[in-house]
Amino acid sequence: MTKPKLTTVLSIVVGVIAFFFVVFRFQIVKDALDMFISVLQPLWAGILMAYLLYPLAAFLERQCAKVKFISRAARQISVLLTTLIVFAVVGLLCAVLIPQLWQSVVELATNMPELLETQFKRLRTFMQTDSEIAATVTQIIESTENSLMTWIKTNLFNTIYSLASSVMSIGSAIISIMLAIIITIYLLLDRERYLGQCRKLFHAISKNDRFNDEVDETIKQAHRIFSGFISGKLLDSLIVGIICFVSLSIMGMPYALLISVVVGVTNIIPMFGPFIGAIPSAFLLLLVSPKQCLIFIIFIVILQQVDGNVIGPRIIGNTTGISALYVTIAILVFGKLMGFIGMILGVPIFATIYYIIKRLTEHSLKKQGLPTDTAEYGIGRKIEHIADKESQE
Repeated sequence: MTKPKLTTVLSIVVGVIAFFFVVFRFQIVKDALDMFISVLQPLWAGILMAYLLYPLAAFLERQCAKVKFISRAARQISVLLTTLIVFAVVGLLCAVLIPQLWQSVVELATNMPELLETQFKRLRTFMQTDSEIAATVTQIIESTENSLMTWIKTNLFNTIYSLASSVMSIGSAIISIMLAIIITIYLLLDRERYLGQCRKLFHAISKNDRFNDEVDETIKQAHRIFSGFISGKLLDSLIVGIICFVSLSIMGMPYALLISVVVGVTNIIPMFGPFIGAIPSAFLLLLVSPKQCLIFIIFIVILQQVDGNVIGPRIIGNTTGISALYVTIAILVFGKLMGFIGMILGVPIFATIYYIIKRLTEHSLKKQGLPTDTAEYGIGRKIEHIADKESQE
């Protein structure tokens, strides 16, 4: 029996110590990780933007390479054009959307007292017709008022301080955005070298060729999942937002643009997105007209069904390869861990983890001579080795 190498023993000891440190000092590790992520936030944002803009930059580079007098500078020109296009699109959207959104917000703030007074009048009229309901509503209003006063006394100053801190951090946010843009440009200009360095480091650490091939294949699959999901979901959300705006405008709904932007942005979240955006929008319309609110709710349900069964599948297709149950689990888990971003990226992340587990499971089953088809493992079915099954046939 061969003795284990000293490096193997040391690795096991270090791994055990690290595991117990993480378990018993979890808060310290979490705080350090949060600080690490926060400090390098411009880097993560730059990597994400470079990943999203890579298809456009690659397409423009191929087009520039066809022109002889600029072919030598095709990479630099393509990155410059990509940057200009992004700034132009963002500027155009801001020029078109912000004035109308601002007008909607100002109009809402101006009309809010009148809208609330109208609803209170309706409530008082309704309460006069039923004394029991009136007593219940009065109790609810008093309870809400007491809770609001308690919150004002205990949390108002903290909220004001938080808002002031947010305003003061605008300068820091602008600097972070500029750094992220610079990092994006650097990554797009020299993307092959940076990716090559990462792969070179990995192959230097891992000397198992078969494992390295599996990792390369997993990375390709993860790229297919992420690129297909993100680009498809963005296009899908844009189409849903446009359909929502056109439909609400035809129906004469107030705040059509504001509501459509909310619905379009939240539609990026799989499954629950349209309903998350519909809740504040429905409440807004409820202040104006309960009838319009009901029509809007019916419209959103129809739009969600059309998007989930027609528009979404045609655009995104089966890029994730996971069931609706796993999509729900991914949204809940990663939404809890990462907030709004986790609800968006949770599905492709979970799909990638699912793909890795599937590959490992199938590899293990093949080594044991067992079938890889899930249907073979149904409840009540006898699991037969592939060799035994082939011999019977």
